[in-house]
Amino acid sequence: MAAIETDFIFDMWEAMKPLVPAKDKMEAAERIIKLCDDYGISKTDIEEMTENDKILETAFDRYFVDDYEDEDDEWDEYDE
Repeated sequence: MAAIETDFIFDMWEAMKPLVPAKDKMEAAERIIKLCDDYGISKTDIEEMTENDKILETAFDRYFVDDYEDEDDEWDEYDE
């Protein structure tokens, strides 16, 4: 079911993106990523949705930046 949800969200983003001023596109993309997360769409499904759009991809990376830092910390534990 998530694939249908993310397909719909991506299609809506593609339809609305030309109407959003360039200076506001990143903020709009970040809000979409946050809403997807708030509505319980898995991180994996959100990431797959962003793969073909640089703006959504950047918004995804910014939103989940803390998750990547936690993963790095886990690897650091094994290096000690």
